[in-house]
Amino acid sequence: MKKAIISKTVNLLDGGCNACGIIEDENYTLTIDEQVIPLENLTVNSLVTAIALKNGYKREYQMDVIDDFTLYKKDDHQITLKEEYDFLTYSIETAKIETRDQMMDEKKLVETVNQILVTLFKVEELAFSL
Repeated sequence: MKKAIISKTVNLLDGGCNACGIIEDENYTLTIDEQVIPLENLTVNSLVTAIALKNGYKREYQMDVIDDFTLYKKDDHQITLKEEYDFLTYSIETAKIETRDQMMDEKKLVETVNQILVTLFKVEELAFSL
C-alpha cells in the first residue's frame, strides 16, 4: 500500500487595515512517491482529483441539457462527477457513490476518498497520514 502524506502550513497575514486583524491562510499539500501536489483545500473533490490526475486520468468538463459535469477518462474507463453545492455524485455504469465534499472528520474524509478511488477509479488504496 502506497503512503500518502497530507501536510498543512498556516501563514499569518496582516489584514491590511486597522480594523482587520490577522488572517490565517491554510495551505495543504499531498505527497505521494516523493511527488508534492498542492491542494486547493482539504476536501473529497480536491483529494480525488489530485490522485486521479497523478494516476493518468484526464479531466474534461461536459455539458448536457440539464446540467454540467466533470468527466475523468483513462483509456476506456470513464467516471462522471456531478457537483451540487457541498454534495458530490461519482458514478460509472455499474456503481455510484454519493458523498459530501467537505468533512470535518479527517478519518472519514480519507476513508471516503479511498472508497471512491478503489471502487470507481480502480486505483490502489492509499495509507493516508495527516
